Amino acid sequence: MSPAAARALERSNPQPNRLAILVERDGEILAQGQTSDGGLWAPPDRTWRVGIRVAPEWRRKRIATALAGGLESHARERHAARLISGIRGREPEGLAFAEAAGYREFHRRIEAYIDVAAFDPSRFDDPEEVAARAAVRFVSYGELWREHAADLEPLQRTLIAAFWEWARDVPSPAPLPAEPPPFDRAKRMFFEEPAVDPDSTIVAMRGATPLGVTATTVKENAVALTNFTGVARAERGKGLALAMKLRALRSLKRRGIRLFGTTNDEQNAAMRGVNKRLGYVPEPPTIMVEKIL
Repeated sequence: MSPAAARALERSNPQPNRLAILVERDGEILAQGQTSDGGLWAPPDRTWRVGIRVAPEWRRKRIATALAGGLESHARERHAARLISGIRGREPEGLAFAEAAGYREFHRRIEAYIDVAAFDPSRFDDPEEVAARAAVRFVSYGELWREHAADLEPLQRTLIAAFWEWARDVPSPAPLPAEPPPFDRAKRMFFEEPAVDPDSTIVAMRGATPLGVTATTVKENAVALTNFTGVARAERGKGLALAMKLRALRSLKRRGIRLFGTTNDEQNAAMRGVNKRLGYVPEPPTIMVEKIL
């Protein structure tokens, strides 16, 4: 991700309670850490996230311990009830450090990737046939934007409300707020680049009602990521999630995207099953740890 894209994402979700710390020596960054309540995504149970990275050659010098203490104190002062963090599956030393600091495992998330160029869609039903059987149409967000360009806000408000309802069914490590962020902020998060790629974000519509979505980000390094895939409860079990991802893959393949990644909670068996059928190759799981304050 480019610095410009990272700045754009940060502007969409200002986090006034966030503390970020850099450790430098002679202009070289040795370590960094940050903690935040999530800003507009702040969970109602006062869960905060914390993350620390130390350059390999500077580990075992108590830098991470010092960072962890400062970040935890900051969160406590702002009435955090719980800290959570993700430990990369290939880094057992990170898990050992977290456990020594009083954290325990409570959840796992799995990243997986598919080689877009090598993907063969011929073994699946055509997405348009799946859509026809469910009496919906698949349309990219870019197409919807053009169709509603004269009055886009009502469509965006409808989509945000639907996406939020579906997202609350995902077994995530921290609960979502009951209501989505204010519209001006949510619009930037959900619909503006670089947060979303209009051509490979696919929405299932029945008339003016959204019934499913797979939202995609495309990075500058030709890697695409699924931000979220969700389907209305009454429409699940009809193959819509898989078919929408096939539509997204078709768009990405035309554009020469190398890899298409996704992250799923371990308990989300339905979505993990969809990705397994499509041929995603999982990475070692991210181990989520928590500390009650």
